[in-house]
Amino acid sequence: MERIPYIGRPGIVHTSGQGDPYVTRLSDWITEWDGAEALDAAVIGAPLSKSSISFSGAHMHPGVFRQLFSAFTTYNFEEDLDLRHMRVRDLGDIAMHVTDIPQCHTNIERAMAEVAKRLPTAVPCLIGGDHSITYPSVTGLRSVRRQRIGLIQFDAHLDVRDTAYGGRSNGTPVRSLVETEAVRGEDIVTIGLRSFANSKEYRTYAEQQGITLYTAKQVREQGIRTVLEEAMDRLASKVDAVYATFDIDVLDQSDVPGVPAIGPGGLSPIDLFYCAEALGAWDRVAAMDMVCVDPNRDTRDRTTRISMHVLLYFLTGLAKRLRTSE
Repeated sequence: MERIPYIGRPGIVHTSGQGDPYVTRLSDWITEWDGAEALDAAVIGAPLSKSSISFSGAHMHPGVFRQLFSAFTTYNFEEDLDLRHMRVRDLGDIAMHVTDIPQCHTNIERAMAEVAKRLPTAVPCLIGGDHSITYPSVTGLRSVRRQRIGLIQFDAHLDVRDTAYGGRSNGTPVRSLVETEAVRGEDIVTIGLRSFANSKEYRTYAEQQGITLYTAKQVREQGIRTVLEEAMDRLASKVDAVYATFDIDVLDQSDVPGVPAIGPGGLSPIDLFYCAEALGAWDRVAAMDMVCVDPNRDTRDRTTRISMHVLLYFLTGLAKRLRTSE
């Protein structure tokens, strides 16, 4: 088996066992990649949280995420759709340096470039890690695809902090993409911004860069379908591909106790599941990630279970996309 550079084996590898022959669990389906099979989607862990502004154990998320593979089935009851026929495999975890954060980001960028080269038909699905992983993930993808890439971000925060104050962190991925010209400001949409979690100065910066901003209040008043349709329409005429990033702290604190930056007034899980499925179905979406889940602060894996559903709804949309293209 020829491994992809910068990516090691998954921290947890399930072995097929039997129970009920009429039930397919994720642990039976999302198995370790054999190094050769062409894929529809690739699960990749990015266990980095040293770059978080606030204390975070988000580096543990990929491991807990995989532990839950045995707790869920491949069948979407609402859609009467079984995902097991899709080619989805676990590539493993991107290697992280113990202390060197820039090296960690470099590893993510190079790993994503290698994935894009080796698996051109696969949609990479990154399991973070804190939000700093999004910047190198996008740049690695862009270095191979050579396309104009847009970003749809679900987040309570702008993530445009000045890198002069602390370097590249979980508060800087959007600013980093804009300042390095990897993504144009006008090609970025952020959905779910909350009050008392951002600053006026950074809002002004985002607006000056042409970033489209939707607050959690706008989502409540207009409805998530309307907001997402507007976002997709805005990008469809400009970009060749879209990267979707789901910061789980966009949700209300009552639903996600295991995020470092909890806050009231956030989106609902149903909002996020709808968006994940819609974006999975959109042929412009080339990659996605889910970030800022800290299992240390969670209760009964509630927050990781929500991030798992974000992935499964995204894959539901991707299954529909693939079915349409046949």
